[in-house]
Amino acid sequence: MEAGDELDGRFRVQEALDQGGMGSIWSATELGTGRTVAVKMLRLDAYTQGGFSPAERARRRVELLKRFEREGVILEELDHPGIPRLLHRGYVNEEPYLVMEYVDGVNLREFLDVRRPFPLDAAMAIAVRIAEALEHAHTRGVVHRDLKPGNVVVSWADGVVKLLDFGIAHLTDPDATRYTALGATPGSSGYMAPEQLRGRQDISASADLYAFGCLLFELLTGEKPFEDLPDRNKDAQHLEDLPPRLRSINIGISEELDGLVWGLLAKVPADRPRSITDVLAVLRPFLPKPGDPAPDPEMTPDPTAPFRLCDSAAERGSASPGRTIPQRRPARRSGGWLQRDQFAARVDLAELELLTEGPGERCADLVGLLSKALSDWGGREPIVLKARLRCADAARLDGRTRDAAEQYTEVAQSGDPSDPLVWEARLGLAECLMPEGDFEGAFHGWSLLVQELLGLTPLPAVLMRRCREVALELGESGYEAHVAELLGRLGGP
Repeated sequence: MEAGDELDGRFRVQEALDQGGMGSIWSATELGTGRTVAVKMLRLDAYTQGGFSPAERARRRVELLKRFEREGVILEELDHPGIPRLLHRGYVNEEPYLVMEYVDGVNLREFLDVRRPFPLDAAMAIAVRIAEALEHAHTRGVVHRDLKPGNVVVSWADGVVKLLDFGIAHLTDPDATRYTALGATPGSSGYMAPEQLRGRQDISASADLYAFGCLLFELLTGEKPFEDLPDRNKDAQHLEDLPPRLRSINIGISEELDGLVWGLLAKVPADRPRSITDVLAVLRPFLPKPGDPAPDPEMTPDPTAPFRLCDSAAERGSASPGRTIPQRRPARRSGGWLQRDQFAARVDLAELELLTEGPGERCADLVGLLSKALSDWGGREPIVLKARLRCADAARLDGRTRDAAEQYTEVAQSGDPSDPLVWEARLGLAECLMPEGDFEGAFHGWSLLVQELLGLTPLPAVLMRRCREVALELGESGYEAHVAELLGRLGGP
């Protein structure tokens, strides 16, 4: 393709805008209207040259064509103000091209490089627009799979945000064809979810939630969750390491946003929020409101403008039909995002009930909230670990040792091995073996933990109490001398 070329008699090519691995982006003029459009041209030589046999080159060429054609099909199905519209599809010299709505703006990568971190209202304006575009795609079975700042553009003219490049999008339809011959893991380093990095084929919309968490982290802090280290690259950290908490970088960030990003960056998809719709419910109360002042210092472009310079929520375009947008942070409501302080109070009440009366209404209330807490904050959040532990205690005391053991196992596997909550969970697992008659296994688990705790002082009172409770049961089952010796070495009252 060259400047001056005409495409199907409808568009005149102007100039090259960007060159990528699989293709190039050109600006063009639509002859009938005079408007500027963007043309994406596939370069079939991108992956078909090199040391391949003729048969392999032919196979790769076919796959590239099908990938590109499917991008066109996907864009035809998507109709959302946050996603550039597909205007036309065609071929030049047997190479396909897509004509799309042109967005004259700055990509978010460049924007962040000159202005970081963003003011909260600007960060929320961008994040909500991206999330709304993802919501539209997800409801149509499309996972973007390459969400990153470089694929987001903010318009110079009005601050409108657009999500670009569905070239490696994944269809959640199990009958959809998978294109894998090109070999590389689809996605961009630094934003791929752990399941993508592992090469999983059954990618879900949760992969986009993880990438969105990385992007939101950067918008709010000016930093990425993980950077390459001399002895450890960022992909390994995304696979194995816990990210920093937002509030450890900026204490001014709210607990709601801190908890949201922590959940989005969970390693296991099931520990992330259930959907981007749930994420939007948390973000929208933080949006700028009509009449709010402009960012200071001034931002160009200004992503808050579409929200500040309008008269109603309908003009903002941020609400689905029939949905109202709260103007301030709401109190906890049924089905909404849990408030951390209220949930922590429920955990404390259940714990007190266990100590004084045994499992009752407070514990039942906590059990009912647990699944929501797991969805909102993830299984590694300390308050969720503590809640899960107390639910396990309640199940054990009620005689439901199998349920208790499952919860204890989740705590033991999700928490830091040096966390006293994990130590309590391991004691609970040992205690759950005794009703099954496995006293040898119970003693082994108990004694192993006690030996690890030797020399650690002071031990939390609840942990010392639990060690002695399990020891008492073991002593009544023939292990009295063994537990007495270890308890003596452990010390304590």
